[in-house]
Amino acid sequence: MKKKLIAAAVLTLSSGLAQAQSTDKQGWYGGLELGYTKLGLSSGDVDGALANQGIAGTSTLDTSDKSFGINGGYRFNRNFAAELAYESLGSYTYSSNTGVDTINGKFKADALSLAALGIYPFTPNWSAYGKLGLAHTNAKLDASSSTGASAVSGSSHSGTNLLYGAGLTYDFAGGYFTKLGWDRYQSVGDSGSTGKGSIDSYQLGVGLHF
Repeated sequence: MKKKLIAAAVLTLSSGLAQAQSTDKQGWYGGLELGYTKLGLSSGDVDGALANQGIAGTSTLDTSDKSFGINGGYRFNRNFAAELAYESLGSYTYSSNTGVDTINGKFKADALSLAALGIYPFTPNWSAYGKLGLAHTNAKLDASSSTGASAVSGSSHSGTNLLYGAGLTYDFAGGYFTKLGWDRYQSVGDSGSTGKGSIDSYQLGVGLHF
């Protein structure tokens, strides 16, 4: 009986170690993602940016769009990774009525980021992660007059600000994985030239551990 208990304990321990090792995806990985973005600017932010060009108007602004991105990183152990990513953060249409003219355009943004990921594997296949890093964002406010009566031009801004996020991943056999994630890009754009606000990105992605 004692030998059977010892054998059962060894088997249980071995099974636990095997599960722990199966979640240890040390090495390089890469992935692609598609998603939905929500812009933290308001129509008043666009009005302010146009006002700095001498255009007084009242704007309407779409605040949601599609996104896509590519990422690659290195997982140092089962709980920590570093990731480099590029993401297109959407193109948001606006229209501003000045009373004598209509200014039409888009607010566009993209980002290149470097972040640290803290990972918690809670089954051999499922993991949760948190993300914290920096993103270099490029924002552009396109503008054109519908009648040509207003002298208006596009403007742009680049800056580096905080990025944070969280999500879930599921690992398949063969090194493949899928993920569901959320990222927030802080302070995209400039209040004086393009309008300034956060952008939330919600993504569904696929990738491969190399």
